[in-house]
Amino acid sequence: MTTARLSRQVVYGKNGMVCTNSPLSAAAGLKVLQEGGNAFDAALATAATETVTMVPMCGIGGDSFILLYEAENSRVTGISSAGVPGSGTSADYYRKQGLTKMPLEGPHSVGVPGEVAAWEEVHRRFCSKPFEQLLDSAIGYAEDGFAVPPKIAQSFASTSERLAGYPSTKEVLLAGGKTPGEGDLLVNKDLAESLKRIATGGADEFYKGELARKRVKSLNDAGGLFTADDFANHRPEIYDPIGTTYRGETVFQTRPPSQGFLHLEMLNLIEGFDLTDKSYDNPEAIHLMVEAKKIAYADRNRLAGDPRVVEWPLDEIISKEYADRRRGEINLQMAGTESPNILAGKSDGNTTYFCVADRAGNAVSWVHSLSHGFGSRFIAGGLASCSTTALGVDLAWNRATPTSSHPESVRCTL
Repeated sequence: MTTARLSRQVVYGKNGMVCTNSPLSAAAGLKVLQEGGNAFDAALATAATETVTMVPMCGIGGDSFILLYEAENSRVTGISSAGVPGSGTSADYYRKQGLTKMPLEGPHSVGVPGEVAAWEEVHRRFCSKPFEQLLDSAIGYAEDGFAVPPKIAQSFASTSERLAGYPSTKEVLLAGGKTPGEGDLLVNKDLAESLKRIATGGADEFYKGELARKRVKSLNDAGGLFTADDFANHRPEIYDPIGTTYRGETVFQTRPPSQGFLHLEMLNLIEGFDLTDKSYDNPEAIHLMVEAKKIAYADRNRLAGDPRVVEWPLDEIISKEYADRRRGEINLQMAGTESPNILAGKSDGNTTYFCVADRAGNAVSWVHSLSHGFGSRFIAGGLASCSTTALGVDLAWNRATPTSSHPESVRCTL
């Protein structure tokens, strides 16, 4: 497929690069590279800064899914850090509250955050700079403030009424009852204090210390179903990533409960078509990609779930043989009948991605998310950041499907 007509130019560099939607976060990562840090150091600094500057999309209350490439040994490592519901969670409990599915916001939609645990795991395994140094930029922007960019201002404007419905959120994000607008200075002293405690106390402070105690109390006072052990027992998953080949190149992805397998399934389906002379906006190419996505998303909705509690044929779905069978369902002349029924259709899909590379060839690919705009919209004490609502993306109560709630289950949502 040709890309000559893309409006954005390809950027090249020889000493390293940080690619993110947040200029301030990119600057934080580049600063680390310029000071002799590796790609992993820069990625951690970038991730931490994004949790401050991209408030609707990620935060220390969110989750992370990461791929890390070490040039020295050509090894790719996957890290997934997505939290489970409170141990008191059950479908029966929510039915008694008059609910037919988990809410998209509020304390009942919250899971144990995985972001900070991912930071510490990345630092322990890959980084060369002190942990607290890599959080400097994030702490600075939280404490001194930053000018709200247009897209973030739009997110605040469209969600401010919902945010104001939670007193703790209103106090932190809508200070003085004012919705942050484009160019306004957004200061979050509470978040700065939380980040300082994390910088010195690490993940233990976040999951077992005073921050954790405040958070559990705040969540449960608001009707949550958490125990101290729910937070203390959180551990990131470290693994060899899943993968496939695409036209001679090896492609890696994060394991479930992320949705990385969808990417691999789509590539396998598309590989059977010749796209050599087609531009990125060619109607036939777009049709093929849409149909491949419809098949993959339908498979997700029918089969996928947290592998710790749901058995499903992941290896088969990302195999070439499976793609060969399903590819025949794609009609080149008309739309297929497969209905993806996108579960996240009711949300605005706010998740953010960045990648980093250094001059040695090390590279990091990082997704972190609150699942939809401002996540649960609920800020628990000791957090100063909205919590993820990955548990609440249109979860049904049918125990026979992978979308059922389970106290040890994470939804396939990212």
